[in-house]
Amino acid sequence: MKHLIIVKFKENIWNREDAASREMLADIKKIFNRTKQIEGVHTVNIYENVTPRPNRHDLMIEMEMDQEALSVYDASADHQEWKAKYGKYIQTKTIFDYE
Repeated sequence: MKHLIIVKFKENIWNREDAASREMLADIKKIFNRTKQIEGVHTVNIYENVTPRPNRHDLMIEMEMDQEALSVYDASADHQEWKAKYGKYIQTKTIFDYE
């Protein structure tokens, strides 16, 4: 299955041209790339929005995994780190799973 996390950061947090946002993205990629060590997680792709409009989200994290791996991912240290480090900066997020 595909597990999508679509994120809009709070105002003044994300600017894809900004050095701080580049560092943030590098750290987010590091965190999510570690999730590929979880059995059943096959791929992780992170996409940045290229249209800087207020009605757009900023990032889409796409994970391909076995359905059974979702609960393992949810309980993982990497997922907890993502939430602890970046949850406070998120204005809204959408989680969408599909086959």
